[in-house]
Amino acid sequence: MIFRNTQLPAILPLTLLFTGLSSLTTLQAADTDKPLIMAPVKVEADLRGTESDNLAASHTIIDAQTLQQEGASHFDNILLQTPNVNFSGQSSRARHIQIRGMGELDDYTGAPNPSVGMSIDGIDFSGIGMTATLFDVKQVEVLRGAQSSRYGNSAIAGLIHIQSNDPTPYRESRIETTVGSDQLREIGLVTSGPFSSAENSGQYRIAVQKHLSDGFMKNDYLNRTDTNGKDELNVRGKLRFFPSETSQLDVTLLHANLDNGYDAWSLDNTFTTHSDEPGKDTQKSNAGAIKYQWFGDKMTLVSITTLGQSDMTYSYDGDWAYNGYHASGDNTFFYQNLKDRQTLSQEVRLISEPKAKLFNDSTDWLVGAYIAKMDEANHTTDNYGTDLSSDYQVIKTAGFGQLDTQVAENTTLSTGLRIEQHQAQYDNNNAESYRPSDSMVGANVSLTQHFSPQRSAYITLSQGYKAGGVNTGLAIAEEALRNFDSETVINTEIGYQAKAFDNKLSTHIALFHMNRKQPQFEGYTYVGTNYVYYTENFDSATNSGLEADLKWQMTPKWQLFSTLGLLNTTVKGTSASGAFSISNREQAHAPNYQATIGTHYRHPTGYFARLEATAVDAFYFDTPHSQKSQPYQLVNARIGYQTKEWEVALWAKNLTDERYATRGFYFANEPTWSITEQYIRLGNPRQIGLTASMNF
Repeated sequence: MIFRNTQLPAILPLTLLFTGLSSLTTLQAADTDKPLIMAPVKVEADLRGTESDNLAASHTIIDAQTLQQEGASHFDNILLQTPNVNFSGQSSRARHIQIRGMGELDDYTGAPNPSVGMSIDGIDFSGIGMTATLFDVKQVEVLRGAQSSRYGNSAIAGLIHIQSNDPTPYRESRIETTVGSDQLREIGLVTSGPFSSAENSGQYRIAVQKHLSDGFMKNDYLNRTDTNGKDELNVRGKLRFFPSETSQLDVTLLHANLDNGYDAWSLDNTFTTHSDEPGKDTQKSNAGAIKYQWFGDKMTLVSITTLGQSDMTYSYDGDWAYNGYHASGDNTFFYQNLKDRQTLSQEVRLISEPKAKLFNDSTDWLVGAYIAKMDEANHTTDNYGTDLSSDYQVIKTAGFGQLDTQVAENTTLSTGLRIEQHQAQYDNNNAESYRPSDSMVGANVSLTQHFSPQRSAYITLSQGYKAGGVNTGLAIAEEALRNFDSETVINTEIGYQAKAFDNKLSTHIALFHMNRKQPQFEGYTYVGTNYVYYTENFDSATNSGLEADLKWQMTPKWQLFSTLGLLNTTVKGTSASGAFSISNREQAHAPNYQATIGTHYRHPTGYFARLEATAVDAFYFDTPHSQKSQPYQLVNARIGYQTKEWEVALWAKNLTDERYATRGFYFANEPTWSITEQYIRLGNPRQIGLTASMNF
């Protein structure tokens, strides 16, 4: 594989050096006062709940301890530190996410059709994951590559699963508060325990977090600093019951109310805006899940029912200026989209126990069925004449199965199959009516070899899929742009996992190649007085690369960690609009490299310190043009003191105050429509704060 036009910063040779330590399994361990073992964790996103060391897929698992050490309060905070995971800064929180270069860039192309799945406590938030708070979270799981045999249409690029902490059979409570620059104020409270002292008593857990900040922009025209601010409330309740000695019932309730401003774009690409009509980016979600498990001698029954409802507003001042800003005239474009999404799903799994193995007790099995319905109503307006109301409904039904066969003492062959029917209907007030339907197949075959309890390797071949659809409200005659076909991808992956130094060093390396058939890409073009946005299929695309992570507990006090993502992407074809052609160019928001290296120090008396640096290569902003970002590096630092009862930490994000782009456009945005320029959305500048927490 070839990584073009890449100048790796100084951080990367160090990252490669530390990653290469995975092969040094014969070296002597560093001196320690007592053994420190990095135990494998259970991957909740896997259908069987496989331990991370046995998962035949490139993955990153970030546990609660690491989240606390980083001071991460939202998935935004850890996204770029995950190999080959990027985002498009088209909203107040990261919800347009790319894995291995695949993913959506915005919401302008009509009906929802995500490539990256987002699950929070088993509830589907794909494409609307602004609610991904990390307060009181057990672990974050990122599975890279096609996960369609597990999760179907919404996970052709990968899956992000956030699992919050479960109720406890003992009393525990915690309060956490944060203050910082940009008027940051945050408070969180969690309490957990049993309902009574009786054996098998039900248990509860309640977590509440409130986040307030002014945002990093100053509106010069309105003389305000809060037009891009955040006002977020997240509430989570979990109940656990034991109906019998062989069953368990878990109920999860989520409420999120995000009332954020959206005034993030400046005509001079700075943190100073001139908008006279700043926008909003809000999301109010209420959701719940009921998970019932029955544990039999021969099989486990799992039933998961989820229900969700989200109201969202997305608006902005499209000309980014007030009347009179331009000498040549006025421009008063304002865009608003109102969205109401309702989801309902039911999944049932039967998972074998050791007594029910097949084929001479060599094969574990799993079978299941899934049905989901989503209804989404949209109303889009602007003052250029757009007034589009639409209703979209999709019903997904699927059956799936998995076999895990012990073909030799230390060799496991896993096969999975998922067949999904995707039926949609779309209607709007422009007399457009569509009924697209797709039947799709996802499959995976993997072979895992355990060389020892500390070392294993796997090879995986999987097929993912993504449904086709329609482009709506284009108001143009090009019939070729009305519909787009389903996409499939063949993912080939080889991985190696190892532990060394008495399990103090843990590393995972994966090489992958993804061959995309009828790949879907977003585009836009200028027609009349408006830009029109659409999804279309190109001739071919490939996504190849390497992903690695390392964690080394060098001594009881010092830990070293490092991640590396290398990515080479291509896309080839001619736009259905005829506006442009591409020949083996890199895909949008797919940087050639992402790397993180850092260290965490903790003294037995309770003092701790953490320093980490992340580097991201340049990337194209969009498919229709060739404008690119610049490479950038971010440095985060954290120092503090911790006891069993309380903790206090002083932290800095983007310590060097790096200026970097998270999204970009190339178009004319002034009244004469004659000056085409690059406009970028800047990432967050330096922020300094203080966090204190207490357990009681």
